[in-house]
Amino acid sequence: MTLPDSFSGELLALARPNLAWTVEQIDLFDRLVPRGPTRFDLEVPMVGRAGLALSGQLVASYAADGTWLWAWANNGIADTPGAVASRELRAIGERQGIPELTKPLLDLNGFPDARLAADHLLLICMGLLDGRGAAVTAVNERGWAFLVVDDPAVPRAEPRPARLAHALRSGPAMLPGPPLKAVEGWFARHGVEPEYGPGTVVGTLPHGDRVTVWLDGGGVTAVEVTGPDGGVPVSAAGPEQRLVDPRPDPRAPSLLFPAALLPVVAREIAFSLRETRGMVEYAGRYLAFDGRAPAWDGATGQLLFPGGGLACRPLARYDLEERWFEWAPGTEDVREALRRAAGLPDGAVLPELTDRFDLSPYAAPESVAVSLARAGARVSGLVLTSLGNRFLAVADPRLPVPAVDPEAAAEEIRAGAGWLQGLTPPEDRPRVMREAAAAYFERAGMQVWHHGEPDFLSGVAGLYEVRVFFAPDGTVTDTSWGMLAAPQP
Repeated sequence: MTLPDSFSGELLALARPNLAWTVEQIDLFDRLVPRGPTRFDLEVPMVGRAGLALSGQLVASYAADGTWLWAWANNGIADTPGAVASRELRAIGERQGIPELTKPLLDLNGFPDARLAADHLLLICMGLLDGRGAAVTAVNERGWAFLVVDDPAVPRAEPRPARLAHALRSGPAMLPGPPLKAVEGWFARHGVEPEYGPGTVVGTLPHGDRVTVWLDGGGVTAVEVTGPDGGVPVSAAGPEQRLVDPRPDPRAPSLLFPAALLPVVAREIAFSLRETRGMVEYAGRYLAFDGRAPAWDGATGQLLFPGGGLACRPLARYDLEERWFEWAPGTEDVREALRRAAGLPDGAVLPELTDRFDLSPYAAPESVAVSLARAGARVSGLVLTSLGNRFLAVADPRLPVPAVDPEAAAEEIRAGAGWLQGLTPPEDRPRVMREAAAAYFERAGMQVWHHGEPDFLSGVAGLYEVRVFFAPDGTVTDTSWGMLAAPQP
């Protein structure tokens, strides 16, 4: 029997109008409820993540053999409160004639990537259920639980220029088929009647911003957001959305990051991303890197690309399912460099600098692992790269010092903040996040301007200015770049 390599036309037709707004909503959910250890309770029912207890349900379980079992078809849990949403999906499938929603067990091995197909199916479920978010967590060494969150504490995503542009580009591309239905579904979600032109769909949001989407037969090619007068969008100045009366999860992991090492991570993480970008650019220019993952040759200490190799050494590895982080043998110098950078006294012992430590107590274990490895590489004069869950440190003298690029700087500071914010105690966040932005600017040789405080901090290089915007609680809400002192979105 030949396995299907795509979802049925019936499911695709039903799901397509939800794709763009679902991506927009999941982006907001992952920012407000950062990824980390996740648990669920089928009797309450609830989903616990990022220290919060959220109303949510199990829709299915996914096994390492590539099969998807609906919760309504699992005899052990089918009648629990936490399986109600899956029964709603089955009812939709029966009404609409959707085979995937009514067949108890789906074999996804015909898809190019079975796990990616499962992730896409979860987002389809979230859209059909009008969910507020979605999560995945391991339930054993060979299985994962796929969950949909419906808690009103998670707000509906309001239009913001960067978020909506990402949603309108990537949502329609998630599944095969014409992009127009996904674009129209996004406008309908925001109460907008679109206008149609040659290759475009245009809509005016309630506050006056105009969203223009360019399409061809294969997908969305561009998205533009302008204000009522054609200038800066009104939505760019909208307050960052927050959770509404969130409930803490009393059983959630509580550790954030070792306080002694947090200043080091704050100084180093964003510029480490710049150096990694520089390494990738070098590999593309001189080593014929074509986007495929390079190979690690431990015998020669080389990270091998089609056109040559870069001198490397193992740095660390981690496992989110088993919850551990392990420094590679021979990295005592890296850990000593971290101690020196943190100003720790001789002989000071931190669990995070021992050969192997437990990630289970940490609220954001992946952020801990990535941030620790990036800081360790950076203070040792090395450039971090990774292959899956294994970190390597590039020590090749041919790598140039990365140049200052305002557009890249805005992206790297925002990405570094994404890792750092979940590691920082709320009371320290305003100070730490500003110190992190200023450290990047100084490292890149940019002047630090404070004229926009408390709303934003600027880094200036020649005629260009990069701005880092802060919420009152210190969270980095956005970054932008443009001509010096000019209005920026």
